[in-house]
Amino acid sequence: MIRILDILFSFIAIVLLMPFLIIIVFLMLLFQSFPVFFSQSRVGKHGKEFKIYKFRTMVVNSEDEYALTKGENDERITTIGHFLRKYKLDEIPQLYNILKGDMSLVGPRPQVISYIQKYPSMYQEILKTKPGMLSYSALIYFNEDELLATKDDIVSYYEEVILPHKYELDKQLYQEKNIKIYFSVLFLYISKLLQNKNKIDG
Repeated sequence: MIRILDILFSFIAIVLLMPFLIIIVFLMLLFQSFPVFFSQSRVGKHGKEFKIYKFRTMVVNSEDEYALTKGENDERITTIGHFLRKYKLDEIPQLYNILKGDMSLVGPRPQVISYIQKYPSMYQEILKTKPGMLSYSALIYFNEDELLATKDDIVSYYEEVILPHKYELDKQLYQEKNIKIYFSVLFLYISKLLQNKNKIDG
């Protein structure tokens, strides 16, 4: 049932958002140039690697192995990249990952290979399920860039504070996930997006 919902929602979203996506691509080409998309290896169900897709928000070839930024003031983030990240628009291409079957709409966020290798026992249980675009951790750390911008040692703070908390949230989601939780996380995320928009507009 969840796979059917994933296909249905991702396909409908892609169709409905297509005119908006064309505008985003045009603006990115105008202010940022090629490439428009960014792909990165992530670890999915049963440890299978796949390419996750996003709109590129940073200078080409400037990402590190931990996929971390220095916060919202990171000089590697482009001007239009700040806008895309603020409204989570850079995540939209992951609808293609969902349609392909690499990801689910709701599930633990897919982690980069370096952290899976560094903390294998931590991710052993989570890798039994398909990763997702939306999750408890995506809700709690909706403004992660703003939080990281306040820290001096970003990597240490991420590994010692954020990463363990995200793991507990993802573990909880894995253990509880059902149709009710699926829709709950979906509606909570939409509500979070609207709240963030109203906050910025205000």
